[in-house]
Amino acid sequence: MKRDLRPGIEILLVMLAIAVAGAPAQDAAPNDTARQQNRIPPSVILISVDTLRADHLSCYGYRRMLTPHLDTLAKGGTIFAQADSQVPLTLPSHVALLTSTYPFANGIEDNVAELGPQAVTLASVLKNHGYRTGAFVGGFVLDARFGLNRGFDEYDSPFDLHRQQGKDPSDIKRAGADVVASAEKWLAEEPAEPFFAFVHLYDLHTPYEIPPQRNVAPGLSGYDQALSYVDGVLGGFLAFLQERALLAHTLLVFVSDHGESLGEHGETTHGYFVYQSTLHVPLIFHWPSQSPKLQSRIEQPVSLLDVSPTILQFLGVPVPAEFQGHSLLEILRGAQQAPEGIYSESLYAQFHFGTAPLRSLRVGEYQYIEAPKPELYDLAQDPGENSNLFGSKPVLALTMRSRLRKLRLDNASKGVAAASSLSPEAIERLRALGYLVSSTPRAASAESGADPKDRIRQYEEYGRALIQASAGQLAEADASMERLLAADPDLIDVRLSLGLDEQKLDRHQQAIAAFQQVLKEVPTNSLAHFDLAVSEFALGQTDQAIKELQAVLALAPYYTRAEELLGTIWLQKQDYERARDQFNHLLTVDPGDYAAHYNLGVLAVIEKNSAEAEQQLQAAIKTDPSAAEAHNTLGSLYLELGKLDPAREEFETAVRLQPKFAWAHYNLGIVLHQENRDPEALREFELAQEADPKFTRAAEAIRQLQGSH
Repeated sequence: MKRDLRPGIEILLVMLAIAVAGAPAQDAAPNDTARQQNRIPPSVILISVDTLRADHLSCYGYRRMLTPHLDTLAKGGTIFAQADSQVPLTLPSHVALLTSTYPFANGIEDNVAELGPQAVTLASVLKNHGYRTGAFVGGFVLDARFGLNRGFDEYDSPFDLHRQQGKDPSDIKRAGADVVASAEKWLAEEPAEPFFAFVHLYDLHTPYEIPPQRNVAPGLSGYDQALSYVDGVLGGFLAFLQERALLAHTLLVFVSDHGESLGEHGETTHGYFVYQSTLHVPLIFHWPSQSPKLQSRIEQPVSLLDVSPTILQFLGVPVPAEFQGHSLLEILRGAQQAPEGIYSESLYAQFHFGTAPLRSLRVGEYQYIEAPKPELYDLAQDPGENSNLFGSKPVLALTMRSRLRKLRLDNASKGVAAASSLSPEAIERLRALGYLVSSTPRAASAESGADPKDRIRQYEEYGRALIQASAGQLAEADASMERLLAADPDLIDVRLSLGLDEQKLDRHQQAIAAFQQVLKEVPTNSLAHFDLAVSEFALGQTDQAIKELQAVLALAPYYTRAEELLGTIWLQKQDYERARDQFNHLLTVDPGDYAAHYNLGVLAVIEKNSAEAEQQLQAAIKTDPSAAEAHNTLGSLYLELGKLDPAREEFETAVRLQPKFAWAHYNLGIVLHQENRDPEALREFELAQEADPKFTRAAEAIRQLQGSH
């Protein structure tokens, strides 16, 4: 993991001048001349491979495997050898990347948050300058509901949440090949105007779910196998761009949002610490063919905040005043600059494990980490950050601490992306439930707490317990979490997970007690409110569940599962107007939501609106073709309309998908009886009764058929 960092004076980094030569232009692609005559500016493709360590690419010196397709980007391009992320979490890092604002300024410091409507993004700037904009997303944590769709004409994030209920949002993904296929389809439209495409691959994020592939070198870790898959997918994408003569006149930027610790410093994945294992990311600019010859490698440390300003300056587009990063083109053109301090943070352990926050500043080869037990590392001599120099270099450490605090102070008021205060509606809802809350749930004074280093063992034990719980090993998982809570009762996320396990075991009273304890400590925890509502609903306490769900939606309007359950409760109460309003609103947040389409279809069936019912049920099936209940309901609609052939097809599909579906077998039996196929109908009625021995309609149908013969 040794990195090629030149030694320098403790804080100042001396830059070598970079000569920008007027190199002869390369042979133009067939349509380049027309583009130049029409003065069409270069297009832009920004590829983000989530969770990618720079030091696992062969162009960055990795030797255990090759990444040949990604390495080709460095040819005719510039490698930034020392690029750092602002936060080792997917959503906050991508917000920083695409808005060029610090996490503490834009308000997005954790996953599952919503970017404010006033945010200025790279996409919105380029759209305003005539670019067609499209995003193609591999991980649900960047779903459109979280706000990064601002400025995109097309934001492709089709995640089927219905089939993945109960999964952690950070685990929901789609394969890189599917993401790239969507991007290629969009790019193939070849409009006259230039385009900006954002392509996000999530395959390196655990759990690894890569398709089987050939020619994978034996002995590779799961992480490297996933990286090999990604390299192949992007190799195909680059070939597509070459075939369509797009690469020659496109600025292609390759980056990652954060790395992966892979066991370093005791951390298995990412998000908890702010060491280089999760902050150091690849950054490669592959220039259009007509660009001047630029330096192929830059050693000066840079930041993800600098990516968007660099793209805009290269295109000749003014950089918005809201951006807090700096263009890197001045470095490429030979300007000698004093090194900027690169700020990074992680508040994950604070928000989820009750510790103090972690903040860091990198200047040159030195990295300072602000924590209850501060740290200082010389990355040139100690790239693994194993030797803390805080005690031996106190002047340098205190100087960097002052610079870090000044950077936060100078930039805190410049962010425009998200509000950190609660809405009046949220405060009203919470107070109606008996919670005392302030308008600023995350008070700025909440800086105290244990050092995250002192809780990494417990955090990793909790992570193992979550894996056990997801595998159905609830007893083992609960035993681990009970041990953790016995040692520290204030571990909010552990108590919440224990409540979820009680819920899975149908022990809803115990689950309610756990969720109420969480909310006593953190009244703004929307997940605890939702899970409390789920258990109250299970116990028939629907009025109380409604209040909790309304609080959830006041806190987190994008929380579609809460809206689904609330609409379902209105439907059960036969308050059809409220149910319809709830499900229609849900479709404004997620146009492909299965539950909304299905329940609107059920509502239309109840109200004898067969055209609307058919449309909504087909939309539900399009979202989730494996939903047996939707096929059965659509079949019932066709049966009522006398359309026996399509009815039979839907019922047959339903029982194929769910062989023990009693109602689908019964309904199929009705169709077969009407088609005078009584022996087959009898068999379906028998299967319905086998699936549900208390199914009286099936028993009566059997008696009638047997009596008639």
